[in-house]
Amino acid sequence: MKKCHFCDAEPAPAFSNLQSVSLSQLAMISINIRSLLWLSAIFRVILIIYGEWQDSHMEVRYTDVDYLVFSDAASLMASGESPYKRTTYRYSPLLAFFLIPNSIIHRSWGKFLFSASDLLVGVFIHSILKLRKVPEDLCMYSVVVWLFNPFTFTIGTRGNCEPIVCAMILWIIICLLKGNVLQAAFWYGLVVHFRIYPIIYVLPIILLVLIFRFTQDLPFCLFMQTVAFVAFNKVVTAQYFVWFFCLLPLILPWSNMKLKWEGLSCILVWIGAQLHWLMWGYLLEFKGKNVFLQLWLAGLLFLAANTFVLIMITCRHTYSPVFQWLEHPTLKNAEKNN
Repeated sequence: MKKCHFCDAEPAPAFSNLQSVSLSQLAMISINIRSLLWLSAIFRVILIIYGEWQDSHMEVRYTDVDYLVFSDAASLMASGESPYKRTTYRYSPLLAFFLIPNSIIHRSWGKFLFSASDLLVGVFIHSILKLRKVPEDLCMYSVVVWLFNPFTFTIGTRGNCEPIVCAMILWIIICLLKGNVLQAAFWYGLVVHFRIYPIIYVLPIILLVLIFRFTQDLPFCLFMQTVAFVAFNKVVTAQYFVWFFCLLPLILPWSNMKLKWEGLSCILVWIGAQLHWLMWGYLLEFKGKNVFLQLWLAGLLFLAANTFVLIMITCRHTYSPVFQWLEHPTLKNAEKNN
């Protein structure tokens, strides 16, 4: 008989050096996860309120256009009709059901729901890292990468449903780490129903976890697969970045990349390429300019930037098996006696 358990692999020392450079000066160790969540929640409430003001006073709305589609579908469901009577609604009926209070309580109900899911992702990140025996200070730094990432806290407050998907994916990882395969299978089926893209995880989950019962760092595998999927997708939109941002904190403790120069170069290259692409996208969508060629070239540049970051992260990652085989104690004793 054999059994599977967690590997006690230590995080990469280089990431630990990163904290000694600057993060330790912020006294992050003294801040617990509850304080971070409260601060993040207050910040998100302020953004939701600000979004209401921007929608009324500025040319570019803060609220995601998809949120209006969600709300219309929820209104139809509240009146007993099919949410798919809303012509551009292509999502799970569960989403429209969750947003029925938009028509009863307040139109911003969904934003609060998505932002709550955003905070739940932070809790799950902390739980996964603790299960993998990461020190508390490194856990806190990794959680901050999610909770205070401009791309993540704006997605939920703008009314995008991706935080719900991210929370379910992280919960699946927790179930697998704890050996709850049936529960993981249930949630995996649900998340694929909710959003189709997690179907790309079926191969690593089945082959690496359920068949071989070991993996060279499943979270890292999912992260790299998601970044590649988004980078090579013919559609580019900010909400897709959240798909891999929720997995990024799970691999940071095992990264040998130093923040100074290597880390900053990756951040600046990625953000710079995206801002360049967004500039042309704005001129096309809101100003009606004929910038299709420039937008295409900007897309190629952004693809190159994503590829560069992928290579850098891969080269600087320390692989850490999530599971490893151990012989049953009785078999070990029998071998010793022989």
